[in-house]
Amino acid sequence: MTQARGTTLVELLVGAALSLVVLSALTAALGVGARLLIACGARGEVEDTAQLALEALTFDVRRAGWDPAASGFEAVREADAERLVLAADLDGDGAVDAASEETTGYVCLPSARRLSRLVGRQSLPLADGVTACGFRYLDRDGAPMAIPAGGLDAAARARIGAVALDLVLLPNGLAGRSERSILIALRTAP
Repeated sequence: MTQARGTTLVELLVGAALSLVVLSALTAALGVGARLLIACGARGEVEDTAQLALEALTFDVRRAGWDPAASGFEAVREADAERLVLAADLDGDGAVDAASEETTGYVCLPSARRLSRLVGRQSLPLADGVTACGFRYLDRDGAPMAIPAGGLDAAARARIGAVALDLVLLPNGLAGRSERSILIALRTAP
């Protein structure tokens, strides 16, 4: 005859212990996956922020100097390593309104960890977490232009053929950094 055998207390304890080990491993794996997902999301956000900043600069540099009335204003109003101010006669009235979108500037402030876009009198932060940022200028022949301490004067600004931006972002709590550089040619005719 066979005996009916039940589960002993020891077997129940061993089963519960094994279940807890498996549950602990799954919880740890889920935690690692969640941290990885957060880090990937932060990395994607940094890359998107850097790309959007470069696209905004590209848009503004390419329209700088738009002068359908041929009034002869300066396309580049200010140019130094940390600041760039551009002008365009967007409404075609022969004048550039400093308080409107016709005057657009960019300010790199690594000390404040920010790149800002100035539209008229309004300041819009483009990127936070900036650790390095700077403008470079090339003349119409493609040669780099030396930037004096006070920035380029009017004669030098008239010779600018292209604007370059070097940007490094390192947001808080994120390993690795996003580095971008772009070179944009100024328009040569309205």
